[in-house]
Amino acid sequence: MKKQPLILLLFFLLSAVAFGQTRHTIKVYFLYGSKPAVGHRYHEDPYFGGKHGGHVSIGIDTLVVGFTDTNGFHIFAHRNNLKGVYKVKGLKKFRKDSASYKYTTFEVPLTDTQYVKLKKIVYNYLYVKTPYDYAFIGMRCAAAAYDLLSQIGLFEIRSKWGNVFSNFYPKKLRNKMFRLAREKNYKISTQPGRLSRKWEND
Repeated sequence: MKKQPLILLLFFLLSAVAFGQTRHTIKVYFLYGSKPAVGHRYHEDPYFGGKHGGHVSIGIDTLVVGFTDTNGFHIFAHRNNLKGVYKVKGLKKFRKDSASYKYTTFEVPLTDTQYVKLKKIVYNYLYVKTPYDYAFIGMRCAAAAYDLLSQIGLFEIRSKWGNVFSNFYPKKLRNKMFRLAREKNYKISTQPGRLSRKWEND
C-alpha cells in the first residue's frame, strides 16, 4: 500500500463514526466540455475531448475524488501498465481550481450504509489497487463515476462494456443525473464558465 498522509487515513479508516450521524450528502461534480471561444485561441488551450469532454468527480465530506489518466492513455484497455488512477483533492483547493469553469453539481443524500460503503470503495481504489486502465475505448471518468454510484445503489449495476458505452462521455452520465435528481428532488446548482471558452450545452 502507498504511504498516505495521516489525515487521509483517518478520513477513510474511521468510517464507523458515520453510523452516529443521521444524514450524509455527497456531491457529483460535472465539468463541462469546452473549446477556446472565437478570438481567444491564442491564450486558451484546447482540452481533451473538446465540447464532448469535461470531467466527473465525486465530493465526499471535505475531499473530491475522480478517475483520470496518468502519463497518457491507451486506445483499448491493458491488463498491465495501467494508465488510470483515482486522484483526491481537498475541497478548498478544488473550489479554487474550478472557479472559472462551467460546472453542474448534484447533491445526493445517502444512508449510513451507502456512505460507509462508498468510502470503503474509494479508499480501496485510491490506495490499495487501481481497478481498471484508462482507455479511450474503455473506462474513463464518467464510466468510473457510474461505477461508484451504481455500487451504492443510485443506478443499476451494468457490465463493464454496458457501463462504458452508456457513459462514454460526461454528458451521458449528466443526463442520467438530471433525470434522477428531478425524480428524487436532489439539489442542483450550476456555475457558468469564463467567457473566453465556448462551453458545452445541456
